[in-house]
Amino acid sequence: MTTTTTNPIKETKKPNQKFNRTIEIREAQFSENENNEKILEGYAVVFDSPTVLYEYDGIEYKEIIAKDAFDNADLKDIVLKYNHGDAKGILARTRNGSLQITIDNHGLKFRATLLNTQSSNEIYECVKNGLLDKCSFAFRCEEDAYNQETHTRTILKIKRVYDLSVVDIPAYDDTNVEARNYFDGRAKEIHAMERAKRIQRLICRTYL
Repeated sequence: MTTTTTNPIKETKKPNQKFNRTIEIREAQFSENENNEKILEGYAVVFDSPTVLYEYDGIEYKEIIAKDAFDNADLKDIVLKYNHGDAKGILARTRNGSLQITIDNHGLKFRATLLNTQSSNEIYECVKNGLLDKCSFAFRCEEDAYNQETHTRTILKIKRVYDLSVVDIPAYDDTNVEARNYFDGRAKEIHAMERAKRIQRLICRTYL
């Protein structure tokens, strides 16, 4: 893990941690092909769109996915699931071509050709009728940056995407705890750096 401190406001480090993030399914589309297979598509990630992870004492702590965050990311075997679990099985997968991933200037778009199973049909109908309207993706962060003034974390590099999931109740509790740990840790690091700088300035004044 490395830390770059060229900018006192925006510091970069490589956390190499796994996270889940949830947003509304953007620009969702629904269709059926000639084989009566149901197709679900939409954006699971939107670039440069601040998401509030949690709020404390009137301060919003936010996160942004940078436009080039997926450059060189491992996208070769991503699965589409329900709630990141196995209860409904695998709905689609990049490895067999049933899940297609596209990165454009807007974000990460997916197109899933769902199997003709009861679980897949139920999820498709729930999304189509607005009962399920959230999409979460599990990823490993390779590099991020933190802006102390705006309390915003920017995901700069994603090492790997594990899965996309249609979710009913996002894991806000887990996200909240993880986000608090991250921002608290960054605040402690910055405080320690500022204290070290004050001590260094005091030493310099003492011996000059």
